[in-house]
Amino acid sequence: MKMIKLITTLLITFTLTGAIAQSDSQMIKTRTTKTFEFKKDGKTIPYRVTVYKTSKTPLKLNSAEKGELNQDRKITPAQVTKLIYIDNDMYSDYDKYIVLRYTKDANDSFELKATDRGFKVIVDKKNVEYIFGEGLYFVNNADKDYFFVDEFDSI
Repeated sequence: MKMIKLITTLLITFTLTGAIAQSDSQMIKTRTTKTFEFKKDGKTIPYRVTVYKTSKTPLKLNSAEKGELNQDRKITPAQVTKLIYIDNDMYSDYDKYIVLRYTKDANDSFELKATDRGFKVIVDKKNVEYIFGEGLYFVNNADKDYFFVDEFDSI
């Protein structure tokens, strides 16, 4: 009886391991926090921006190398979701969640820059500006089609 349980457990373990090892995408999760300041009524107010990044890249292999070991991967664009949490200790009205979704190329970069009225998110020379009290503002109308943006007061 013990032997049957052992064999069953090993069989289930190997089956699940094999199924998980055959996933067709790669998932990356990161978190970064930056502190900035903005001006309101002549006062300088500090705030923190925490960015939670989830990137899902589909794995595609070269069809010419089918059946071979150690195949080269094709470069495919990643689907990126960034949850941006704005935390202001002085004014809870400015605490916001922004979900930013876009397709990332292999060479693009993500950057947060402070402005006088909020901050700017720059991805591959396309940008979205967040202005405190007003919400999101697209600097260039062509960039509006690149990003998918949702804004929430709480989650």
